[in-house]
Amino acid sequence: MKDIAEYHGNAGKGPGRILWLTDTYGDHNGVSTVLKSIHLEIKARNLPVDIMVCSSTIGSDDHLIVIKPVSQFTLPLYRQQPMRIPNYLSVQRAFRRGKYDRIICSTEGPMGLAALWLKNIFSVDAFFYLHTDWLSFAKEVLSMEKTGLGRLEKLMRIYYKRFGNVFVLNTDQQQWLTGKSMGFSPARVFLTAHWVDGIFSERPVRKPSNHPFDSRKPVVLYTGRISKEKGVMELPAIVGMARDVFPEIQVVIAGTGPAEEELKMLMPDAFFLGWVARDSLPALFRSADLLLLPSRFDTFSCVVLEALSCGLPVVAYNTKGPKDIIENSVNGYLVETGEEMAGKVVSFFLEPGAKLKMKKAALLRAESYQAGQIMDRLLQDTGMVAEPCSA
Repeated sequence: MKDIAEYHGNAGKGPGRILWLTDTYGDHNGVSTVLKSIHLEIKARNLPVDIMVCSSTIGSDDHLIVIKPVSQFTLPLYRQQPMRIPNYLSVQRAFRRGKYDRIICSTEGPMGLAALWLKNIFSVDAFFYLHTDWLSFAKEVLSMEKTGLGRLEKLMRIYYKRFGNVFVLNTDQQQWLTGKSMGFSPARVFLTAHWVDGIFSERPVRKPSNHPFDSRKPVVLYTGRISKEKGVMELPAIVGMARDVFPEIQVVIAGTGPAEEELKMLMPDAFFLGWVARDSLPALFRSADLLLLPSRFDTFSCVVLEALSCGLPVVAYNTKGPKDIIENSVNGYLVETGEEMAGKVVSFFLEPGAKLKMKKAALLRAESYQAGQIMDRLLQDTGMVAEPCSA
């Protein structure tokens, strides 16, 4: 154990290096997409941060360490994300070789356990980057009752406090963690944000040949996972109410998920595009008039920022991530109910000049989320000394 004892003596000295652990990278989910963007920023600036993932399908890269799993399985309640078990001794050796003195972890799975193990044996600072609202997931997807939700919250409090520091993506999470039920010190909870790729930007509207809808007519868009926790089952009623006033409204739905077939039955005249490649999404945003987000689940909602970056206003519920991004009645609308969401869709199409005015405001709001500034702030919050953002 001499090497660990020596490590304890050197921890915190020198310029500092971060190992960022995650259970997902290269999968089709929001966390993976965000981490890819973070990795690109790390590589572009050669920051003292390496991402580590356990995977058998991707290869290592600059600032990306890939450890092969010793076992892999799926959980019945979350089949879309495989659970990959790393060799924990390999994780330890990589941590020691890299001379890291800080840890960030993005997921609560096996790599989360690895992060806590490293924190304990090397006595380094650890930060958890909170992506998913598991209480909402348990309530909306698992239909967990109040007693079960209370127990889950206690488990989360124990788990996150083992890290000691938490990054959150919205002010609701910040208030929850620093509130009475979780009891975190405000000095230990850091507000951060995401950014979007440069492909999401304003360009002349060109209707892609594979889009069956008519972009000259009103188009409302939903894009994302087609699952009940995303609120998609509210879309038929919302669109139905809006069509009572504007029958010509076209509905476009991009994405896949477990509720797809059920939604198709309820909305037979909607255009279902299936899985849309990321580099095709900007053209889709530019072809639509309004993005509908009926989810109360999103902790940040990259799709909101992607839409705004293309000049597409958004209607969303006044909750979590969207309410921190959308400026109500400026670059979109924040609503409380499905009926109000339908009403805002109608008022958007009835108000002269609303589309152009909100498009300009959306583009202006999107400029607030710059990769360099967000990453610099994150490094400062971890105690690293970051260079000023060159942008």
